[in-house]
Amino acid sequence: MQTPEEYEVTLRIRELLKELKKRKGYTKKTVSQKLGIGLTTLDDYLNGTSSFRLGTLIKLSEICRIQLSDILEGAGHIAKSYEQGTKKIEPDTESNEQRESN
Repeated sequence: MQTPEEYEVTLRIRELLKELKKRKGYTKKTVSQKLGIGLTTLDDYLNGTSSFRLGTLIKLSEICRIQLSDILEGAGHIAKSYEQGTKKIEPDTESNEQRESN
């Protein structure tokens, strides 16, 4: 059984998997193979029967091309990361570029 915090991570991962299906055509079987886990294990993770292992989360972040902290801390800008094809969005990127040029 997952803790409330682990359940929040699971919800974020479900959203990531939806994006992978939508953008890359991945199935749950494809994702489980890329993660190096069985399909049953992935289902157990997603339905809250067991918790994701750190190594699995790291592999997932690599597959999704986002930082692990995005999975663990919040999903607010994950969708934006996919749209822009970046690994992580810095909230003040434009201001940083302007400061560097001055």
